[in-house]
Amino acid sequence: MSLKVEYLGWASFILTGPTGTRAVTDPYLSGNSRTKVPPSPVKPEDVQVDLIIVSHCAGDHFGQALEILANSKTTKLLGDHSTLCLAERAGYGGTWDPRMELTTSGATYVQGDFTIHAVDARHIAFKRFEDGSCMTGEPLCYIIRVKDGPTCFFGGDTSLTCDMKLWGELFHPDLAFLGIGGVDLDGRSLDEMDPPAAAICAEMLGAKTVIPMHYRTQEYLERFREHLAVRCPDCACLAMRPGESLLL
Repeated sequence: MSLKVEYLGWASFILTGPTGTRAVTDPYLSGNSRTKVPPSPVKPEDVQVDLIIVSHCAGDHFGQALEILANSKTTKLLGDHSTLCLAERAGYGGTWDPRMELTTSGATYVQGDFTIHAVDARHIAFKRFEDGSCMTGEPLCYIIRVKDGPTCFFGGDTSLTCDMKLWGELFHPDLAFLGIGGVDLDGRSLDEMDPPAAAICAEMLGAKTVIPMHYRTQEYLERFREHLAVRCPDCACLAMRPGESLLL
C-alpha cells in the first residue's frame, strides 16, 4: 500500500501512508442543515490521526479540528496563523506549542510519510466570533508528497488561478482533491470552483486522477465528469461517498 484514502465528507479525508502515518484534511464533520451540507457518518471522537491539515479558518474547513486534537496528546495541527489562533483561543499554546505547526505559502513541513508544501489559495480565510469580532488569515492549498507513493494536490477552498499551471510544472501531482461546488446560501450556491472551472484546474495541474469534494448534489458530479472528459480525457474521476476508502 502506498496511500489509503478514506473520505469523511465535504473536504475531509484521512490519508494513511505506507508506514502508517495518518493525516486528516479539513475535518468538517458536523455538517450544517442551513447550508445543506450533510453531516459525516464519522464522529470526531473516532478520528485518530498523527496530523490535522487545515486549509484555512472557515468553519466548514477548520470544522472539528479541536475535538480531533483532543483525542490524542501526540496529534499535531498544521495551518496558517489564523488556524493556530483558533486553537490558542481554545487553550492551546499558539505558535510555540509543540503540537502547533505553523505554515505559510512556500513553506514545507515533514511528518512521517508526508512532505507537505503549502501554496496560495485564491480565496479568503475569515472567521466571525460571537462577540462580533472577526479574524482573517491566509488560505492555503497543499502539495502532499507521500513516501514511495503519489504526489497529491489538496485544493481546500481555492478558486481557479493560473498558478495551478505552475504548480503542475513544479510538483507534477498524480492525484488532485478538487472542490467542485459550495455551500447553499438561501438558495444561491456559493461555488469557489464550479465544475467547468474544476476541470480546467485538473487540466492545468496535469493530474492523472481527481477525487471531487466540496459539493452537495449529484448534478455537480455529473457536470464535472462531463467537463473533465472534454478538458482531460485521460484523467480519471474517482467519486467517493462519505465513509468509503480506497487504496492508491
